[in-house]
Amino acid sequence: MSNENNSEKEKENFFSMLKDGFSKFQKNLEEQSRKNVENWEQAKGKVGNFFKKMANNWNKQVQEWGDDIEKIQEQNKADWEAKKQQIRADMEQWQENARQDWKDGVKAWNRGVYKGIFMFLIILIILLGGLFVIVYLFTTVLSYVP
Repeated sequence: MSNENNSEKEKENFFSMLKDGFSKFQKNLEEQSRKNVENWEQAKGKVGNFFKKMANNWNKQVQEWGDDIEKIQEQNKADWEAKKQQIRADMEQWQENARQDWKDGVKAWNRGVYKGIFMFLIILIILLGGLFVIVYLFTTVLSYVP
């Protein structure tokens, strides 16, 4: 009976150890699952926060780029208007200079023409005067000749 008693105690002891081991295993598994769920929730929160920050950073960066592009467009527009005004002013100045040069050129041409006409008349008068003097002298000399 002691053998049987011993054997039964061993069986009970074995089942008790098995039951305790299984309980410990189950508790460990539950504890680990609970920790994993908590870690999962924390990680999920961190990932969510990461993506929110990334979305905010991205939106902020896109906004900055948009502002920079708008600023550059305004600057380019102002530069374009300034260049256009400068070209218009240069063109008007060139036209005014061309008109003035034309007027000066016409005046110089007219002076040259008048000077040429005057010189021509003076030379013509001198030549005609000389011709008249020669003809007069020639006719006077010929009138004395019989």
